[in-house]
Amino acid sequence: MWAKEGGMTLLEVLLAMTVLALGVFAAAALQVRGMQAAESARRDGQALQLARGMLERVRASGTLEAGEESAWRSRVTQVLGTSAQGRIRRHADMLELQVNWPAQAEGRPALQLQGRVLP
Repeated sequence: MWAKEGGMTLLEVLLAMTVLALGVFAAAALQVRGMQAAESARRDGQALQLARGMLERVRASGTLEAGEESAWRSRVTQVLGTSAQGRIRRHADMLELQVNWPAQAEGRPALQLQGRVLP
């Protein structure tokens, strides 16, 4: 008589390894998505800091100096990448700053900030 052997068959081991592999891949995908979200939030914060900094400089000086706009645009491309763009528009006592930068898969993110600048 054959003694009943305990343990797992090869099919059970393969099935367990498949389930484990799927779990590991799902965890890795979540990690990658979390890293992408953190990078996107970092860029959003940098764009906001650049726009707010320029708005505050114009508020403090009361006017937009001649070389300030080009220096700010240069800083935008330096911080957010070469394909990022910064735009400044002045409407009476309002200053509108717009920052555009490329995203990997989400279209084209943009930040627009408006502020009152007293003459």
